[in-house]
Amino acid sequence: MKQFFRSKITKRYLLITLLLTLCALSLLYLITTQVMNKSVSEEKNYRNELMAQTVGKKMNYIFSNIINELRVLSEYALRVQEGEVIDIEEAEKIISRNPLFLHSKLVDEHGDTLFAIPNVYISDSPKSVDIFDRLSWSKTYYISNLFSLENGKKVIAVSVPIIDEHGLFKGGIIAFINLDVLSQYLNQVKIGVDGVNALIDRDGNVISHSDSSFIGTNIATHQLGDYLYKNKSGIWEGDLFNKRMFFAYQPIQLGNFGIIVGEPIQQALASTKNVQKLLLKGFLTVTLLTLIFTFYATSRFVEPITHLTKQAREYKDGFRQSFQIIKTGDELETLSITMDEMARELSKRQKKLINILESIPYAVITIDKEGNIVTFNKGAEQLTLFSRKEAIGKKIIDLPIKKSKDEFFVWQTVQQGKEFNEVESEIYDKQGQTHIINIYSSLFYDDKNQNMGTLLILRDVSEIKRIEAYLKQSERLASLGQLTAGIAHEIKNPLGIITAAAEAIELELQEENIEIDILKDMTQDIIETAERMNLLLTDFLKMSKGESKDLKAKVNMLSLIQELLSLLRNKLDDHQITVQLNNTVNEVPFVGIEKKLNQVFLNIFLNSIQAMENGGVLTISVTERIRDWKIEIEDTGKGIPESEINWIFNPFYTTKKEGTGLGLAIAYEIITEHNGKIDAFSKVGDGTIISIYLPKEGGAI
Repeated sequence: MKQFFRSKITKRYLLITLLLTLCALSLLYLITTQVMNKSVSEEKNYRNELMAQTVGKKMNYIFSNIINELRVLSEYALRVQEGEVIDIEEAEKIISRNPLFLHSKLVDEHGDTLFAIPNVYISDSPKSVDIFDRLSWSKTYYISNLFSLENGKKVIAVSVPIIDEHGLFKGGIIAFINLDVLSQYLNQVKIGVDGVNALIDRDGNVISHSDSSFIGTNIATHQLGDYLYKNKSGIWEGDLFNKRMFFAYQPIQLGNFGIIVGEPIQQALASTKNVQKLLLKGFLTVTLLTLIFTFYATSRFVEPITHLTKQAREYKDGFRQSFQIIKTGDELETLSITMDEMARELSKRQKKLINILESIPYAVITIDKEGNIVTFNKGAEQLTLFSRKEAIGKKIIDLPIKKSKDEFFVWQTVQQGKEFNEVESEIYDKQGQTHIINIYSSLFYDDKNQNMGTLLILRDVSEIKRIEAYLKQSERLASLGQLTAGIAHEIKNPLGIITAAAEAIELELQEENIEIDILKDMTQDIIETAERMNLLLTDFLKMSKGESKDLKAKVNMLSLIQELLSLLRNKLDDHQITVQLNNTVNEVPFVGIEKKLNQVFLNIFLNSIQAMENGGVLTISVTERIRDWKIEIEDTGKGIPESEINWIFNPFYTTKKEGTGLGLAIAYEIITEHNGKIDAFSKVGDGTIISIYLPKEGGAI
């Protein structure tokens, strides 16, 4: 019986029968309630709008009285400033008979307090200074937004300027309004027992409320707050002040404030409850009778279906490999036969897929969207030395293949729903052995295109990395040999000059009449040659340095290029070179060593300037591509012959008389160090183009 009631098909047929049987009753019920609710809604909207207008007029009246009373006080204040002796009690009576006044004070044209009513100290607020400043230039009344005094008391201020007969500003009267009393006024005119009235300032703060505990609440981000800010009026239904209500809202003239009048939905629709209860009782009675009839009619039909459903659930949970045929002699029997055949075929395919998964030489791990490991193949066992029993069911971050959970960037990336391809990382197996791996991930989805989990493939590249490191070391040693041979060749000539100069000095010193000028010239030759050798050796050290202690950081390559061009502007002007910067993007983010990247572009810019002896155009183009940034530096110089273009990145190769031939070689080394590429194209007489490709997110191109 329980299985019968759990059956979805039972529920479906019950629902269909109910819909067919009760269509007329439901339609009648809906029409009746709709007409009734529409009538009540129209009445409710009219009542709420009328109440909002009434409350708004009352608030305007209250603030008008306050302003008028303050204007009367301003006359007293003007007489006090003119030196007239007056009875302050008359002014105190004006304040004391209006319970809305919490505290009032008279300030002169400098903002200094002349007297206060009542004449007791009350904590002030920096807001008073702002109010005084506004009075001094506006010379008209002002009603402030909500603010707090130093003692935490929330108030608003109504202020009136003091103007003498010549129209000069002589100070002002500032009155702090008791918002609790103002809230009591609102509470007296609310709709029903549970109605809500609220006064909102220009910043969306609740100035007063029929429930004073809401004073200070901000609704600027609420839809009603936005409507009032835009001086709109109307009707709105929704949640506000911890209640779901019907609201009428409208702005009021004084203070540019807003009024909200609300009535709980339950209270507004109370008049319809009795009719709805009567209709509902009749509806439930017919529904019950329909359920009994439907239950009886469908019980015999549903029982074989529930039995078949039970078998399908057991197959899904792995408790059976085939289906028991249901002997009904109709389509249900055919369905059970088909499902049995399908189950047997799926079992064969599942075994085949498992064999394929186990034969993959890489670690294959699947995790669900909560991060729990679902599958763990033989390759994963061999890589991590954890058995699948130890892994399956655990969260990926609980598998101890990282030193800390914070290093599981794979799980962090998967949580963000991003796939990644060939990300290099390292893990530790069960015995603590380190493995360098390449990780590939792919999200898989259900038929509703919702993420079900992630497939991870881990490829152990530790041995490949060791071979690559060995090859890089071999290449570096070969390069070092080439550089050493080159430096020996380059130093040989300067040493000959130094030797010849030294021998000439020695011969000159043997003469009786020593010519000082000749000695100075020879000495200067030695110094200049030594400086050239020192510069050559400095560039050599930069070229041969294998590692740098400088840390990589995020660099905006576009800003770097612009700063270099700014530094070289005088040199560019001297050579009559025009610069064109063509960029399709405003930012070129790249992770690298800024000092070295500066050196690359500085060397290239200086080469271009030297190539354009008679002026020309230097064009820098920055383009974003799918996997990298492309930066082209094109000059209109004399160009490089095709036979020599392939040698310009080699150490000591130069076409300049004073060059060392290491500038572009160093640039090539730095770009390669940053996983980038650099190449050149040139045509004699037309100029040269240097192209640099920098990978996005620090990956190799």
